[in-house]
Amino acid sequence: MNKKKLYWWLQIGGWSFYVGAQTIFRLLLTETRGVQILFFFSEGILFLLMTHYIRFLIKTLDWIKLPLVKLIPRVIGMVIVMGSVLYILRIGISIPLGLFENSDISVTSFLGLAATYSLIFFIWMVLYFAYHYFREYNTALKHEAAIKEVELNNLKSQLNPHFIFNALNSIRALVDENPKNSKKAITQLSNILRNSLITDKERLISLQDELSVVSDYLGLERIRYEERLNVKMDVSPETLNYLIPPLMIQTLVENGIKHGISKLKKGGNLEIRTRLGGNKLRVEIWNSGTLDDSNNSSGPGMGLKNTKKRLNLIYGEGAKFDISQQNGMVVTTLEFPKHEVL
Repeated sequence: MNKKKLYWWLQIGGWSFYVGAQTIFRLLLTETRGVQILFFFSEGILFLLMTHYIRFLIKTLDWIKLPLVKLIPRVIGMVIVMGSVLYILRIGISIPLGLFENSDISVTSFLGLAATYSLIFFIWMVLYFAYHYFREYNTALKHEAAIKEVELNNLKSQLNPHFIFNALNSIRALVDENPKNSKKAITQLSNILRNSLITDKERLISLQDELSVVSDYLGLERIRYEERLNVKMDVSPETLNYLIPPLMIQTLVENGIKHGISKLKKGGNLEIRTRLGGNKLRVEIWNSGTLDDSNNSSGPGMGLKNTKKRLNLIYGEGAKFDISQQNGMVVTTLEFPKHEVL
């Protein structure tokens, strides 16, 4: 249903309910004549027309965009004026219907009925503004979510070519040195690409699927580095169903090898640890090496910057990213809120 249809359905339905409630209430208290029902119906028509005019003024004067400090006095002034006008129109209707009494024209009657009408108009305006503020807020949330989705897709699209380029460079180095291993590396790369195609449209994948990609990547790198790369996986089984952003751990593993182990003549060690802490998944990547300007958390490396941006877009303050030096190794720590495969 579009906005215009919804507005008229609510207007007609709301004021019909008002007329019906007035009629039933009067029937329960006193004997009601047909002219009184006609009066209530006429009063409902007046409310409908006047609130429609109020809507026209709100849109024309662009009150929706006003801050509350400026809006509230305008609303109060509007409802007082409209309540007073309806009081006068009410008398104009009651005369031809034979319902007019002299007591209707008095200060007490005016203050009582005008205040009641003003309150009804005030409630209508509160509901009208609440609907528009909620709608604007909802639209803003959708717009923000769409922007985040585009940015996430852009960040993810940066990772795939970057990773493939590095993998192809590794295979190229093997072609002449060890054709047999280069074939094995191509097979592993094809596995990685197949998994990448499957998960490309997913915002989150299971830790098990991510570690499958990481294992193929490390197999590729072990062919290249041979005994210079020692890998250990310390993965808690209860963490495997937790959901994380795709290629996030692989990017950090790649970063550890590129900026740490590859710079050491004798190579080094790389270890991946996963644990549950409360309602959070904790992932640690340990690699031989030292922190420097190219791989610390404030450095310019694309992989680390990409990781931090993606975490912020998906989880806000709910996730944690840290990189530090411990016991002669670089430790990259990730903490994810609980998102589990059902």
